[in-house]
Amino acid sequence: MDELASEDAGPPPELARELFLAFAWISLQSFGGALTFIERTVVRDKRWLSAKEFLGLYAVSQVLPGPTGVSFCVLLGDRFLGVRGAAAALGGFLLLPSVIIVSVATVFQQFQHVPQVQGALHGMGAASVGLIVTTAFRMSRTLRGQRIGIAVAALSFAAVGLARLPVSTVMLTLGVLSVWLAWRSRHP
Repeated sequence: MDELASEDAGPPPELARELFLAFAWISLQSFGGALTFIERTVVRDKRWLSAKEFLGLYAVSQVLPGPTGVSFCVLLGDRFLGVRGAAAALGGFLLLPSVIIVSVATVFQQFQHVPQVQGALHGMGAASVGLIVTTAFRMSRTLRGQRIGIAVAALSFAAVGLARLPVSTVMLTLGVLSVWLAWRSRHP
């Protein structure tokens, strides 16, 4: 990952508290997906990673079991501050939303049949889709000039989005293929 470092990245976080607070803030802003907020915070606001470093770390977190955001927090925290950083980032990412979701679930049970509540949930779902599309577009700009990355992204979209193949199958086949192609392009 260090070979992807560039001048776009600034100084890393020095304290676990910085990671905890950053990911707590991310988790409070995100609803239905944190990728947009993670990218904005980590790459543009805090400048802990360059866009290429973010994309690489995100790709690794995608193939790990469990939610991508959780994996990303652990990987990023560990990268900068070891186990302490991983625990701080993960704690920040999960603590406040857990408290909020338990509280909201308790209240929601009593108001779930109200049409305005159902409409609000549909609106939040649409907003989440918009955030995901925006982030995918922003991340795709990092792949400019990288034919292998663009081809794998297009094939992945076609396989999962259009052909409705299982994500696990696509990840295994295209993931292995893309790693082999990338290795081969560096070692002709």
